[in-house]
Amino acid sequence: MAKGISLFLFSSLLLLISSCKQKEVMIPSYVYLNPAQLITKSDGSQGYPSAKTEDLYVFCNGETRGIIAANSTIPLQNTGKTNIRISPGIKYNGMAEQRAIYPMFKYYEKDFDLKAGVVDTIKTVFNYAENAVFPLIEDFDGAGIAFEYNPAFKQIGDTIVKDNSTGAWMAGKNSGKVLLNSGLAGSYLEVYSRVFSNWPRFTPFYLEMDYKGNIPITVGLYATDVQLTTSRFAMFILNPKSGWNKLYLDLEPEINKRGANMQYRVFLSFNKGDVVNPEAWVDNIKVVYLD
Repeated sequence: MAKGISLFLFSSLLLLISSCKQKEVMIPSYVYLNPAQLITKSDGSQGYPSAKTEDLYVFCNGETRGIIAANSTIPLQNTGKTNIRISPGIKYNGMAEQRAIYPMFKYYEKDFDLKAGVVDTIKTVFNYAENAVFPLIEDFDGAGIAFEYNPAFKQIGDTIVKDNSTGAWMAGKNSGKVLLNSGLAGSYLEVYSRVFSNWPRFTPFYLEMDYKGNIPITVGLYATDVQLTTSRFAMFILNPKSGWNKLYLDLEPEINKRGANMQYRVFLSFNKGDVVNPEAWVDNIKVVYLD
């Protein structure tokens, strides 16, 4: 009888120890995500390093860990050597409710020796993909401007000028400042790029632009087919912004459906509406695709 009681108590003790071990909680490691930085080539062939990647797609050893905002600390159920990959997230076509990985930037990747309870800081650096092609770059710091006025939408006094005052995107650098001084009600100004031919289809294709102002800005394309028929299609209307904002506009769907052997112009239009002192600024305009 005594042996039976002892065996019962011993078995109960083993079960208790086993249960306690199962309830042990793993102490996670942590990473703090600094705001990401874009680095462009020093020869100017990729323009200025302007980017707005507020979302960071985090992967650990190939597994998704989430879409994380910059300036965040996140726990990871990983210790020891861990491969961390971070992809850049953007507001797709300027819409806050649509987020996507930006395909023009290479992902950041590095191996870390993570330790339980220890915070590692990651300063994510992005670069453009090696096969990124830039048919259009306008930062308003070179000779001339890569856009010309559309005479159908141009009034005397309405103009776009280079301006390096305190309102510019970067101190000491020029931005494009739009002035609608014609005095006409509903004055409307449009500028467009040179004609581009042989743009590839079915490949990531984006327009990037920094902008601000108190009037809406319409962004779109003129497309001319082999019969020399030209169509104008507005792709996005940017609402007024008091501070500098970033647009990543996906051109690929429109280019794909227009067919082959097309010619294109990028256009920007500015409508004063009933604004008393209309003003708009643009900078770091890039068209980029993957070859």
